[in-house]
Amino acid sequence: MQRRRMLWIAGALAVSPILAAAETYGVPLAVRTLADPEVRVQRQGSAFSIDAVLHAPVPLATAWEVLTDFEQMPRYQTNLSRSEVLERSPQRLLVRQQGVARFGPFSSAFDSVREMQLAPPRSIRARQVSGKVLRQMTSLMTLEPEEGGTRLSYHADMEPETSLPPLIGPALVQHETAEQFAAIVREMVRRQGQRAAAK
Repeated sequence: MQRRRMLWIAGALAVSPILAAAETYGVPLAVRTLADPEVRVQRQGSAFSIDAVLHAPVPLATAWEVLTDFEQMPRYQTNLSRSEVLERSPQRLLVRQQGVARFGPFSSAFDSVREMQLAPPRSIRARQVSGKVLRQMTSLMTLEPEEGGTRLSYHADMEPETSLPPLIGPALVQHETAEQFAAIVREMVRRQGQRAAAK
């Protein structure tokens, strides 16, 4: 039971287009000390809502590239073993992701399929269409250029198949969301650094 409680969080976060457990890939130390994302988690019965805002110090085009490059995600997401686009059109993707969720001593495999509605380069709307971790999940990511980079705003509503303890659930969701947001920004910075070095 406890393992399933941990699993739904990891499955929810791992397959989201903005959340990842990335490595630093040689990014300078300054990148690792980027401002922490603002994350708020609210619980309503067995369901959760997540709101997060963060600044990515990269151009809008780079941020969009990373958020929609689903097929490359296993390269820098340590909990993903497979990420593939099952269907593709200019404004819609069907994405399947598989991997292993790990929370301390707990681990379990997950497999999820989501529909991604794209409005390049400003928004990504996701909806789970199959999977055993969540009963339902929808999310919206918006991107806005701002001074020095791109502002990322994220909202998600999700309901796990198995309820989490009242005190543990929101804390775990908030912690994992903040860590994975920071990781995806590191990947954005890494790619932008490669572009700058190639010029």
